Amino acid sequence: MLIKAAKKIYKIIRKFFQIPRVLWIIFLSFRAHRKKAPVILMEITTPHDLLCILSVIQKMYEKKSLIIYSSKYPLKKNFLEQLQREFPGAPKLWIDVAFTDWISGVDLYINTTLNYDIHVPRNTRFSINFPHTITSKTKYDVFSPAIERVSDTIITGALYEKDLLRYCKDHNIKKIPRIHRLGGPKSDKLFQKPGDRTDFLNKLGLDPSLPTIFYGPTYNKNASIFSWLKDILDLPEKHHVNLIIKVHPGAYMDPKNIKSSGGVNWKEFFEKDNLSKKRIYNVIEQDSTEFIMASDIGIGDISTLWIEYYFLRKQIIFLDIPEFFKDHEMNSLGDFRGKYGYLVKTPEELNRIVSGMISGDVQKKQVYDIDDALLFNKGHATEETVKKIDELLVKKI
Repeated sequence: MLIKAAKKIYKIIRKFFQIPRVLWIIFLSFRAHRKKAPVILMEITTPHDLLCILSVIQKMYEKKSLIIYSSKYPLKKNFLEQLQREFPGAPKLWIDVAFTDWISGVDLYINTTLNYDIHVPRNTRFSINFPHTITSKTKYDVFSPAIERVSDTIITGALYEKDLLRYCKDHNIKKIPRIHRLGGPKSDKLFQKPGDRTDFLNKLGLDPSLPTIFYGPTYNKNASIFSWLKDILDLPEKHHVNLIIKVHPGAYMDPKNIKSSGGVNWKEFFEKDNLSKKRIYNVIEQDSTEFIMASDIGIGDISTLWIEYYFLRKQIIFLDIPEFFKDHEMNSLGDFRGKYGYLVKTPEELNRIVSGMISGDVQKKQVYDIDDALLFNKGHATEETVKKIDELLVKKI
């Protein structure tokens, strides 16, 4: 009882000492409006959020927008470090979500994750949800009743729209936000000329002369990282390859939370010296696109990273996770795993397929029939999105 009371008092004191910072940001927002500069508030719920729309945020900074970020307090330190890496010269304007409604005159509120407890400011002109994925990985996983709290939503492609509208119908969602079919800004890089692969892999400490495998599991207690990890970590030695691993950002948030991390401190786990000596590189708090473009084979379970390999026309392996599908239904694509890649159910099958892909004995699946259904505005979604934001901001409502 005393511990709970002490924690409550600590939170109150902590918020009290944040008030001067909040008042300063309020002053900056008033000043921005006097200069006719847009005031944008972006809510951060995971380390992945900023990476989803980096290109859009960059354009908004170039347009002299005042961008304020909000999150729960525990995310503050890591997020500000991430912001410094991505936008070194930008002002680090952060507030606790508890102060969301203190900021008056917000022109545009942005989030990329429809959590149940998103904090949309009462007085914002527009509130937009940017999907953090090209499609939902299962029937409903990226949607929630919070969709009714945003005024607008960006649609990546026809499949995403189909799943969104199905969710709204099945859950009796009355207030469907305005739909903008703009594509996925994060995916624009997939359609641009790749960088120098040799230079990129050298900087990671990997051998550019070897085939490179990328492993990206989904975020769930039944994800493949808990049942397949040993077999994945054995790949570099067994097949003489590089291995790049991208664990879902949510797994890093609370190492003590069994549901999200399995009780493993993944950051410490992948920092072990013996892993780097085995040609294994862990991607943390970085956009995965360049790593995927530099790799040859993609391995996942149900994570939507497979779609990036589909667009790049590269080999895809899906690890079977039967326990996951006891609680989750497929999205509108159905069970696509055997159609666009190879579904493996045992370690022996995994090693056979990897070996065959490297030697050329296992042929690439040549099925490319959903390009237009997955993404609108391939390669220029950022441009179209910024145009739409400009269009909204000049509206008088």
